[in-house]
Amino acid sequence: MKDLAEIKKLIDRFFEGDTTLEEEQWLYGYFRQTKELPEELEAYRNVFLDFDAIALADSPAEESARTEQAADLPVVEQPVSFAPPKYRNLWLQVAGIAASIAIIVGSVWAYRAYEGIRLQSIYGGSYMIVDGERIDNLREILPQIKSALSLADAVGTPLPTDLIDQAEQDLLDNIQDAQERERIRRLLNQ
Repeated sequence: MKDLAEIKKLIDRFFEGDTTLEEEQWLYGYFRQTKELPEELEAYRNVFLDFDAIALADSPAEESARTEQAADLPVVEQPVSFAPPKYRNLWLQVAGIAASIAIIVGSVWAYRAYEGIRLQSIYGGSYMIVDGERIDNLREILPQIKSALSLADAVGTPLPTDLIDQAEQDLLDNIQDAQERERIRRLLNQ
């Protein structure tokens, strides 16, 4: 029966090409028959099973000899202790929260960049002078720009014609002299 250190040395010799045919057959049988391998040997299982599958079995006598030899192989058993990761769920939650924060920060950053581009396209070149200091930051002066634009809209809006006609009529009604009232009416209608 070989211990773990001897098996590792034999595997190293196998990959260096220094093993005999019997040693190689022993390795194939060991990996084929041992159900629970030590963790450091588990990575080699598929390699040796594949080598075993392509090993030449020219005659039935060789096959039966190999089967007999495999039956005599000692089994090296290592206690296997499986403990689920203690903090796996915690890490998944932390990763989810971190991803959510990254998405929120990225969205806010993208919106602010979009807003800056939009303001630049609409109000580009606008500035204010406050206490002798020029302010070019569009986000800072945007409320004043909107206020000025709403005042300009209010000044530029024509008065309703009904209101003008009513004011003219009130003016004419307050004139006592009939000739003067007729003269002003003609002036207003010109």
